[in-house]
Amino acid sequence: MATPRSNSPSRNAFGSSSGGVNTPRSTSTGRSNRPASGVSSRPTSARRKDDKPVDGRVRVAVRLRPVLPAEEAEVGDRAATIEVESEVKRVLVKRDLWDCDSYQYDNAFPGTSSQRRLYEEFCSPVVESVVKGYNGTIMAYGQTGTGKTHTLGNLGHEDASQRGIVVRAMEHVLNTVTEDTAGQYKISLSYLQLYMECVLDLLEPTKEQLQISEDPVTGEVYCAGAKVVEVNDLEGLLTILKIGEDHRVVANQRLNATSSRSHSLLIINIRRLPKQTAEMGLTESVTATKGKLLIVDLAGSERIAKSGSEGQMLEEAKFINLSLTALGKCINTIAEGNPSHIPYRDSKLTRMLKDSFGGTARTSLIVCISPLRSHISETSSALQFGQRAIKIENTTKIREEVDLKLLNYRLQAELDRTNNLYEQAVSSMQRLAKEAMQDKKKMEEAQAKCLEAEHQVQAEKVIQEKIVAQYRQMMADSEMKLRAEADEKVSMERGLKKTVEAQLLQVEEERAREQEVAKQAAAKQDRDQAMTAQQLAQTQTLLQELRTTNAKEAEEHSRQVSAKEALVRQLQDAMAAGESSAAAAAAKEAVLADARGEAAKLAQDYRILLQEKDVLAHENIRLTSQLAAHPATLPTPSQDPEPETHRARSVRHSRRGNSDINNQETLSQGFAVGEDGNTAPKGQWTQHRDAVSAVSKLFEHVGLSTVFGLLKYDDRDVRLHAVKVIANLAAEEENQVNIVQEGGLEALFDLLQSCTDEMTLRVAAGAIANLAMSEANQNRIVQDGGLELLVKLSLSAQDSQTQRMIAGAIANLCGNANILDKLQNSGSLRMLVELSNSEHVDVLSQVARGFANNSKCTKGKTNLIELGALPAILHLASKTSLTTVRKHAMLALCQIASCAANVDQVRSSGALQMLTEIANSQWDEFKQMAATVVSNPIYQCTK
Repeated sequence: MATPRSNSPSRNAFGSSSGGVNTPRSTSTGRSNRPASGVSSRPTSARRKDDKPVDGRVRVAVRLRPVLPAEEAEVGDRAATIEVESEVKRVLVKRDLWDCDSYQYDNAFPGTSSQRRLYEEFCSPVVESVVKGYNGTIMAYGQTGTGKTHTLGNLGHEDASQRGIVVRAMEHVLNTVTEDTAGQYKISLSYLQLYMECVLDLLEPTKEQLQISEDPVTGEVYCAGAKVVEVNDLEGLLTILKIGEDHRVVANQRLNATSSRSHSLLIINIRRLPKQTAEMGLTESVTATKGKLLIVDLAGSERIAKSGSEGQMLEEAKFINLSLTALGKCINTIAEGNPSHIPYRDSKLTRMLKDSFGGTARTSLIVCISPLRSHISETSSALQFGQRAIKIENTTKIREEVDLKLLNYRLQAELDRTNNLYEQAVSSMQRLAKEAMQDKKKMEEAQAKCLEAEHQVQAEKVIQEKIVAQYRQMMADSEMKLRAEADEKVSMERGLKKTVEAQLLQVEEERAREQEVAKQAAAKQDRDQAMTAQQLAQTQTLLQELRTTNAKEAEEHSRQVSAKEALVRQLQDAMAAGESSAAAAAAKEAVLADARGEAAKLAQDYRILLQEKDVLAHENIRLTSQLAAHPATLPTPSQDPEPETHRARSVRHSRRGNSDINNQETLSQGFAVGEDGNTAPKGQWTQHRDAVSAVSKLFEHVGLSTVFGLLKYDDRDVRLHAVKVIANLAAEEENQVNIVQEGGLEALFDLLQSCTDEMTLRVAAGAIANLAMSEANQNRIVQDGGLELLVKLSLSAQDSQTQRMIAGAIANLCGNANILDKLQNSGSLRMLVELSNSEHVDVLSQVARGFANNSKCTKGKTNLIELGALPAILHLASKTSLTTVRKHAMLALCQIASCAANVDQVRSSGALQMLTEIANSQWDEFKQMAATVVSNPIYQCTK
């Protein structure tokens, strides 16, 4: 009888006999991955078109045992007999220099491969499937002494890196269970061995032989009476495995000092249930998943002549070879497809593995082979076994069952909840019925009161109608009289205004004649001035008479209003004295209030007329004052009426805008719009600030929505003036938020799409350029399709001012690093490059500013180089007569050259010469930056 494993010599890393002291060592033959020229290759299987495992197909991997120190003498310096090409998952068996067999598998691991790599690349998917509820099998097959037990069952006591698949799989399962907070798990295992066709329990070796049974419903094969142990941690698993390994039958023979004389089967069952919580209802799952992992360490096949087995060991070898032969027959039959009979009952091993081959399990087979030429026949047989197994397709499915205990718990909880809801509903219905009775009683009382009040109201209504009719007649007469008086006064004032305007026109004509005469003779000029003074005196006299007349009319009107108010008070007193009921007095008071309102309204209309008259009078006084002055002192369109403080502020703003051109901030610029539709950069028009301030105050009362509505008018002048107002308001940062919130961007985009007038489109583009100074507005412009509209407008724009506005808007948008790709995709950057060919300085200034902003915000290779902008930048940087254009272009050139991704283009374009000139120039803003770029080692190496 064979002795237990604990009494045999210890195994090395791959289970071969080594006296317990030697460690494995990989060998390298130096041979290429393909056979030498002239060597024939006989592939024994067709290579699969894809490397990914097919769901349900048996996956096969080959692992080559490294050459042991005791075998180095046999191997010597000869070329390797077995060669593993792990990159293409192929194994080559070289029988001689001319004959080579090629085998293709799902994975191929050389002798240097680690336990961890084997598990993660080949075995881990099977363990993950088992946790989800599938059946899974991991099995090692091969000649004795090829490392099957090391691959599967090494416990790693001496070296943790040598832990086998069993320990790693259980560690994987425990980690997955810990991370799953939505389920509760139960993990149990059994450990069996098939020794001489007897199923024995390794955890209770005193038991008699176990019987193999099959579930008539599910078809699952199991061993009745096997000991089942629950596992909660890795330490408990190692203890159980140690007990089982101590009772497994092993023996010492020529090929292996600790040769396994039985097939071991480790069965791990994983059951998962959803966690029970108080909030769970009937809709939650009550099914449990049951996954079973079968890890099989087959005893190695052996030839008696090589192993030297005799006596009991010879009998053991017979049973081992018979069971492996039966397994091979089953695999051959299944691989042929649709067999009429599969001989599972030829051996207890095939019965236990019924679900693994042709069943519902996900199976992974590891074929362990020897590197020695003396075992080439056994190696070829094992590889052919794997080739047949790889053809088997299993039908995988999740194993689920309803947990009756959990279902009962949830039904009880749902029943309790339903009873509570029913009691609450009954209580609510009783309360609502009581409230309905009370509401009905109150409704009846209210209806009675309503009928009584209705009769009383009808009686009072008749009386009030009579009083109202009398009062309306009286108020109509008063209104007609007041309106007639007001119309007469308005006509008088309009006539007076026309008279004054005629006189002013006459004065203007006279003034022109005076200027004509003044060129000929000074005496004639003095006489004309005297005549102008006489006319001024007459005008002042007329204004004095107008004031006197207006004062008298105002006094007469006040007297009439006082008389009417006295009449109303008398009427009020008479009506109050004639009535005694409270309801009649309230109605009369309402009628009197209406009368007072009408009277106040008439008085307000009259006061408005008086105010209009005063405005006309003030206008007349202003015009008269201008006429009294000498013509040479009057302001002309070419003079600047701006206060000194505003002029100084404008100069300071202009200087500040040019001093920081090379800083790290992007260069944004706004535009002001003049009466002629032309534009200038914000800060250069000093009158624009006061105009915008006045317009802002005005439209606080009118509302921006009113101005936006004017953009839809058919009248060209109305649209033009409205968009000018919007553009000038958008030039100030404090107005931009209100413009965008009120729908200003959408209105401008609609105008760009519908309008064909060149000047209107120019001002609209300037307004968008002003709004594009804000980063928040930039994102809105891009999202609403503003880039595409600007590009479309640039294609049809012929006027340089319009091109300047479009280039300015794109230049402001180039300062936003988040939209650079959208600028590229919309064609905006390409349009900017095309505008660099313009002959107008204003357009080139905006184009250069856009190049500078884009180069500052770009990290890595800039899109400008792909669009061919580098020659244009060099051209702009060389324009000595255009200071602003040159500064922006030099800044863009320095930024582009400082990025390593642009080195090749900078070298080939000749930009280094320009950078050298800048470094030696008097431009303090860029001198240091250009010197840093030129001294960079990536450019030094080209010199």
